[in-house]
Parts: sequence; C-alpha cells; structure tokens
Amino acid sequence: MITIEHILAQAAAIADDYARAVADIPYEHKGVLFSEILFLCAALGPERPERVVESGRARGQSTHLLATCLPECEIVSVERNPDSPDVPVAAARLAPFGNVQLLFGDAMRMLPELVREGDAVLIDGPKGYRALRLAFKVLASCRPRAVFIHDCGLGTEERKFLDRYVPETVYSDAPAFVERYAFLDAACRALDPDVAREDREPGRSYGPTVACVPYNPAQRYTSLLRRATLRGMLDRLGARLRRRLRSAER
Repeated sequence: MITIEHILAQAAAIADDYARAVADIPYEHKGVLFSEILFLCAALGPERPERVVESGRARGQSTHLLATCLPECEIVSVERNPDSPDVPVAAARLAPFGNVQLLFGDAMRMLPELVREGDAVLIDGPKGYRALRLAFKVLASCRPRAVFIHDCGLGTEERKFLDRYVPETVYSDAPAFVERYAFLDAACRALDPDVAREDREPGRSYGPTVACVPYNPAQRYTSLLRRATLRGMLDRLGARLRRRLRSAER
C-alpha cells in the first residue's frame, strides 16, 4: 500500500535528480505544480509502470513533466476538446517526446477501455464528482496501480468524499511533503503568487493538491461508484434549486 511514509522516503531518493530534470521547464498558469509530479513519481516508487494514462491535457504541463521524468513509461494523454486553443500549445511542447501519445475524446468512455492492469492514471479533467466516478470506474474494472486525482484540496467535495469513504488516499498537501518540496514550485509562485502559498491560511491546502488513490483489492469500488453518482446527482439538484431560489428573490 502507498503511504505518506513511503512517498517521503522515495521522494528523498529522487528529489535532486527530479529538480535538475525539471529546472528548465516553464510553468503554465493553472497547470500542475512541480512538487505534485514529484509526489506522483515518488508514489509509484522505483518500479515504474509501463504506462501512465492521463485525462485532461490542456496546455500539456503535466504531460511534459511526466514525459521528462518517466522516460521509460508510455504517456497516453486524453483531451476532450480537439478545438481548444490549448491544443497547438500542448502539441508543440510535446512534439520532442517519443513516449507520448496524444488522443482526443471523452475520458469517461475512453479511460476504462485504455487503462490496463498495473498502469498509473492521472485525472485532471473531468472535475468534481465526475472525476470520482471515473476514478472508481477505472479502479473497479482495470486494477491500475494507483489513480491520481488533481484539484482535491481541503474543502472540495472530492476531498470530503475520499476522506470519508477511501481512507487509504494520500495527498500532496501533506505537511511533511510540503515542508520538504515546496521549493520546487518557486517558478509557479513567481507567475501566480496565490497558486501555492506557503503562508496560506489555516484550513487551506498547499496548491491545487493531488490525491493518490492506491488500488486496494479489499475496497468496494462498484459501491463507491454508485455512491459518488448519487452524491453528484444530489449536488447538481441542490445547485439548481439554489439558483431558482436566488432568481425568485430578485
């Protein structure tokens, strides 16, 4: 099982090499933090998976970092919108890498077909309960080594759900990890001071935060999928009712 102690030990072994590898990679606004990809690499340990399957490529920040730091792995990246202005930016950034495959389509449909047993999965789109549904669908049917979900900071619905029902989840905002590796995000803070504040308020996460959900054969992922689907429906219904109430008050 992947634990924060495991991640800290592995990160200590690879951090210097990682810092050198990413030193010249520019940060893309709203992209994954450099420390978050170190967290992912450390969670995977020295025995790398054959593939990392990613959903939500945008401008290719996470894809670029994965391709650089996991050159022995095939990086399969799925982006929903082929007409996004981000597409040519990502294509240009990733053109030098022979280990990257760029695909387009609906990750909710494609990932359960693409992911193989033992793969690592990074979900950076869809968001919210749809991200949880995708994660549990993949964990139930494909048995990846781990699923990493981006944007799972404190206070998010994803974080609340995982904390309650998937206690084996580990997060990149763990204080011991942030204390050691926040320095990697200096370029991120230079571009966007609020993206990874070291002087953040109590109860706020450091950065967007990656959740690592390791595959657990004892976990009932089909049940979690049903629960996340129901919670998502109730969440959307509540949002619609609140909008109607606000409209009626005007």
